[in-house]
Amino acid sequence: MRIPVLFGWVMIFVVVVSYKRRKADRSRKKTELDFWERENTANATRKQDISNLDYVDFTGVSLPFALFPDGTLKQCEEQVKKLKDEKILNLTGISNTDLKLTYGAANLPSLTQYDQNFTLLVRTLNTWGHRLEELGYAPEAISVLEFAVAAGSDIKATYQLLAKLYQQQGESGKIEGLRKAASGLNSLMKEPILGMLKQIGP
Repeated sequence: MRIPVLFGWVMIFVVVVSYKRRKADRSRKKTELDFWERENTANATRKQDISNLDYVDFTGVSLPFALFPDGTLKQCEEQVKKLKDEKILNLTGISNTDLKLTYGAANLPSLTQYDQNFTLLVRTLNTWGHRLEELGYAPEAISVLEFAVAAGSDIKATYQLLAKLYQQQGESGKIEGLRKAASGLNSLMKEPILGMLKQIGP
Protein backbone atom coordinates (compact mmCIF):
# COMPACT_ATOMS: atom_id res chain seq x y z
CA MET A 1 0.00 0.00 0.00
CA ARG A 2 2.86 2.36 0.66
CA ILE A 3 4.12 2.34 -2.94
CA PRO A 4 0.82 3.53 -4.51
CA VAL A 5 0.45 6.23 -1.87
CA LEU A 6 4.01 7.43 -2.43
CA PHE A 7 3.47 7.34 -6.19
CA GLY A 8 0.35 9.44 -5.74
CA TRP A 9 2.19 12.09 -3.75
CA VAL A 10 4.97 12.15 -6.35
CA MET A 11 2.42 12.68 -9.12
CA ILE A 12 0.77 15.50 -7.19
CA PHE A 13 4.17 17.13 -6.64
CA VAL A 14 4.98 16.84 -10.37
CA VAL A 15 1.64 18.35 -11.34
CA VAL A 16 2.05 21.26 -8.90
CA VAL A 17 5.61 21.97 -10.04
CA SER A 18 4.57 21.80 -13.68
CA TYR A 19 1.67 24.20 -13.05
CA LYS A 20 3.87 26.69 -11.22
CA ARG A 21 6.49 26.51 -13.97
CA ARG A 22 3.92 27.19 -16.69
CA LYS A 23 2.49 30.05 -14.64
CA ALA A 24 5.96 31.55 -14.15
CA ASP A 25 6.68 31.20 -17.90
CA ARG A 26 3.44 32.99 -18.78
CA SER A 27 4.24 35.76 -16.32
CA ARG A 28 7.78 36.12 -17.69
CA LYS A 29 6.54 36.25 -21.28
CA LYS A 30 3.93 38.86 -20.38
CA THR A 31 6.56 40.95 -18.61
CA GLU A 32 8.82 40.78 -21.67
CA LEU A 33 5.98 41.69 -24.03
CA ASP A 34 4.97 44.62 -21.82
CA PHE A 35 8.57 45.83 -21.70
CA TRP A 36 9.07 45.74 -25.45
CA GLU A 37 5.72 47.38 -26.04
CA ARG A 38 6.71 50.25 -23.75
CA GLU A 39 10.18 50.39 -25.31
CA ASN A 40 8.75 50.59 -28.83
CA THR A 41 6.37 53.33 -27.77
CA ALA A 42 9.22 55.17 -26.05
CA ASN A 43 11.43 54.99 -29.14
CA ALA A 44 8.62 56.49 -31.20
CA THR A 45 7.94 59.35 -28.77
CA ARG A 46 8.62 62.75 -30.30
CA LYS A 47 11.23 65.10 -28.85
CA GLN A 48 9.92 67.35 -26.09
CA ASP A 49 11.14 70.68 -24.71
CA ILE A 50 13.52 70.02 -21.80
CA SER A 51 14.70 73.60 -21.29
CA ASN A 52 12.56 74.14 -18.19
CA LEU A 53 13.39 71.01 -16.21
CA ASP A 54 14.58 71.21 -12.59
CA TYR A 55 18.28 71.70 -13.29
CA VAL A 56 20.69 72.21 -10.40
CA ASP A 57 20.97 75.97 -9.87
CA PHE A 58 24.08 77.59 -8.41
CA THR A 59 22.41 81.01 -8.16
CA GLY A 60 22.88 82.45 -4.70
CA VAL A 61 24.97 79.48 -3.57
CA SER A 62 28.07 80.42 -1.58
CA LEU A 63 30.78 77.75 -1.54
CA PRO A 64 34.25 78.00 0.07
CA PHE A 65 36.40 78.35 -3.03
CA ALA A 66 40.16 79.03 -2.70
CA LEU A 67 40.14 79.57 1.05
CA PHE A 68 42.55 76.84 2.16
CA PRO A 69 45.77 75.46 0.61
CA ASP A 70 45.14 71.74 0.08
CA GLY A 71 45.50 69.54 -2.99
CA THR A 72 42.28 67.59 -2.50
CA LEU A 73 40.29 70.74 -1.85
CA LYS A 74 41.73 72.34 -4.98
CA GLN A 75 40.75 69.36 -7.14
CA CYS A 76 37.20 69.37 -5.79
CA GLU A 77 36.86 73.12 -6.26
CA GLU A 78 38.09 72.96 -9.86
CA GLN A 79 35.68 70.13 -10.66
CA VAL A 80 32.69 71.99 -9.22
CA LYS A 81 33.67 75.15 -11.11
CA LYS A 82 33.68 73.17 -14.37
CA LEU A 83 30.27 71.68 -13.60
CA LYS A 84 28.79 75.12 -12.90
CA ASP A 85 28.96 75.76 -16.64
CA GLU A 86 27.19 72.48 -17.50
CA LYS A 87 23.57 71.39 -17.27
CA ILE A 88 23.04 69.19 -14.24
CA LEU A 89 19.88 67.15 -13.70
CA ASN A 90 18.97 64.62 -11.03
CA LEU A 91 17.33 61.69 -12.79
CA THR A 92 18.04 59.08 -10.12
CA GLY A 93 15.51 56.25 -10.14
CA ILE A 94 14.10 57.04 -13.59
CA SER A 95 14.64 54.39 -16.29
CA ASN A 96 15.77 55.18 -19.82
CA THR A 97 12.43 53.91 -21.10
CA ASP A 98 10.53 56.34 -18.87
CA LEU A 99 12.82 59.18 -19.93
CA LYS A 100 12.13 58.47 -23.59
CA LEU A 101 8.39 58.16 -22.98
CA THR A 102 8.33 61.52 -21.21
CA TYR A 103 10.86 63.57 -23.17
CA GLY A 104 11.35 61.73 -26.44
CA ALA A 105 14.06 59.30 -27.55
CA ALA A 106 16.08 62.07 -29.22
CA ASN A 107 16.65 63.73 -25.82
CA LEU A 108 18.04 60.61 -24.13
CA PRO A 109 21.76 61.26 -24.88
CA SER A 110 21.53 64.81 -23.47
CA LEU A 111 19.54 63.71 -20.43
CA THR A 112 22.03 60.92 -19.76
CA GLN A 113 24.89 63.43 -19.82
CA TYR A 114 23.05 65.81 -17.49
CA ASP A 115 22.43 62.94 -15.06
CA GLN A 116 26.11 61.93 -15.21
CA ASN A 117 26.98 65.52 -14.38
CA PHE A 118 24.73 65.27 -11.34
CA THR A 119 26.40 62.09 -10.14
CA LEU A 120 29.83 63.68 -10.53
CA LEU A 121 28.68 66.81 -8.71
CA VAL A 122 27.30 65.10 -5.60
CA ARG A 123 30.30 62.78 -5.37
CA THR A 124 32.66 65.72 -5.63
CA LEU A 125 30.71 67.69 -3.03
CA ASN A 126 30.83 64.70 -0.70
CA THR A 127 34.61 64.43 -1.07
CA TRP A 128 34.99 68.19 -0.66
CA GLY A 129 32.87 68.30 2.49
CA HIS A 130 34.65 65.38 4.09
CA ARG A 131 38.07 66.86 3.37
CA LEU A 132 37.05 70.19 4.88
CA GLU A 133 35.86 68.38 8.00
CA GLU A 134 39.11 66.41 8.22
CA LEU A 135 41.08 69.67 8.12
CA GLY A 136 38.90 71.19 10.85
CA TYR A 137 36.84 73.59 8.76
CA ALA A 138 33.39 72.62 10.03
CA PRO A 139 31.37 75.67 8.87
CA GLU A 140 32.75 75.38 5.36
CA ALA A 141 32.11 71.63 5.32
CA ILE A 142 28.50 72.27 6.35
CA SER A 143 27.96 74.75 3.51
CA VAL A 144 29.25 72.25 0.93
CA LEU A 145 27.28 69.31 2.28
CA GLU A 146 24.10 71.37 2.62
CA PHE A 147 24.33 72.27 -1.04
CA ALA A 148 24.73 68.58 -1.91
CA VAL A 149 21.58 67.71 0.05
CA ALA A 150 19.66 70.62 -1.48
CA ALA A 151 20.69 69.42 -4.94
CA GLY A 152 19.22 65.98 -4.21
CA SER A 153 22.24 63.89 -3.27
CA ASP A 154 21.51 60.32 -2.20
CA ILE A 155 24.99 59.66 -0.80
CA LYS A 156 24.55 58.31 2.71
CA ALA A 157 27.96 59.58 3.87
CA THR A 158 26.92 63.14 3.02
CA TYR A 159 23.89 62.99 5.28
CA GLN A 160 25.81 61.18 8.00
CA LEU A 161 28.61 63.71 8.21
CA LEU A 162 26.25 66.68 7.99
CA ALA A 163 24.14 65.30 10.85
CA LYS A 164 27.32 64.78 12.89
CA LEU A 165 28.44 68.35 12.24
CA TYR A 166 25.01 69.71 13.19
CA GLN A 167 25.31 67.93 16.52
CA GLN A 168 28.83 69.22 17.09
CA GLN A 169 27.74 72.78 16.29
CA GLY A 170 24.74 72.56 18.64
CA GLU A 171 22.26 72.58 15.75
CA SER A 172 20.72 69.14 16.17
CA GLY A 173 17.33 70.55 15.27
CA LYS A 174 18.49 70.78 11.65
CA ILE A 175 18.64 66.99 11.43
CA GLU A 176 14.88 67.00 10.92
CA GLY A 177 15.51 68.95 7.72
CA LEU A 178 17.81 66.16 6.55
CA ARG A 179 15.04 63.63 7.18
CA LYS A 180 12.62 65.67 5.09
CA ALA A 181 15.16 65.92 2.28
CA ALA A 182 15.83 62.17 2.39
CA SER A 183 12.10 61.42 2.39
CA GLY A 184 11.83 63.10 -1.01
CA LEU A 185 14.53 60.99 -2.64
CA ASN A 186 13.69 58.72 -5.58
CA SER A 187 16.52 56.37 -4.80
CA LEU A 188 17.27 52.94 -3.36
CA MET A 189 19.34 54.79 -0.74
CA LYS A 190 16.28 56.55 0.67
CA GLU A 191 15.49 53.99 3.38
CA PRO A 192 19.13 53.39 4.46
CA ILE A 193 19.60 57.16 4.85
CA LEU A 194 16.37 57.56 6.81
CA GLY A 195 17.29 54.61 9.01
CA MET A 196 20.69 56.12 9.75
CA LEU A 197 19.19 59.53 10.57
CA LYS A 198 16.60 57.91 12.84
CA GLN A 199 19.36 56.33 14.89
CA ILE A 200 21.21 59.63 15.21
CA GLY A 201 18.25 61.56 16.62
CA PRO A 202 16.97 63.81 18.03
